[in-house]
Amino acid sequence: MVEPVPKAKPLLAGVTAMLILAIFILDVLTPAGINIPLLYTIPLLFALLIPDRRFFLSVAATAAILTPFGFYFSPPGGVAWMGIVNRLMVVLALGVTAGFYWRLKSLQALLPFCSGCQKVRDDRGYWKQLELYLEEHAGTQFSRGLCPTCVQKEAKAISA
Repeated sequence: MVEPVPKAKPLLAGVTAMLILAIFILDVLTPAGINIPLLYTIPLLFALLIPDRRFFLSVAATAAILTPFGFYFSPPGGVAWMGIVNRLMVVLALGVTAGFYWRLKSLQALLPFCSGCQKVRDDRGYWKQLELYLEEHAGTQFSRGLCPTCVQKEAKAISA
């Protein structure tokens, strides 16, 4: 079964695109030594509000591509090596953010679950207990206990 693609919010997507364009124009009009591309984090945060993860990744990729172009087209000014290092750090931060986002969203994706044995299938096709899967992929630790309904069932089973 294919998971349906979440619907994008057109107004939010438009605002995000306009922010990217505005930041790029500001970057091109500002001397190269000033770290304007850091502002790309703002539309990236807006992109988090749209459930389609491809949109977030496209915003991150667009910002990462426009960052060096902004340096190239900016008027001279400032210390060139500092501008280059600043932009490399922005591209690195965008890449790391996109990587963490991809990892987080892949944990929230559809998870194949066996209704018989309660195991889940991992990315490599192996079936594992749910607790083991979540410990490996989300770092979750589990403790065992009984809910009130199961406590009553156990009490009835013991008294019977």
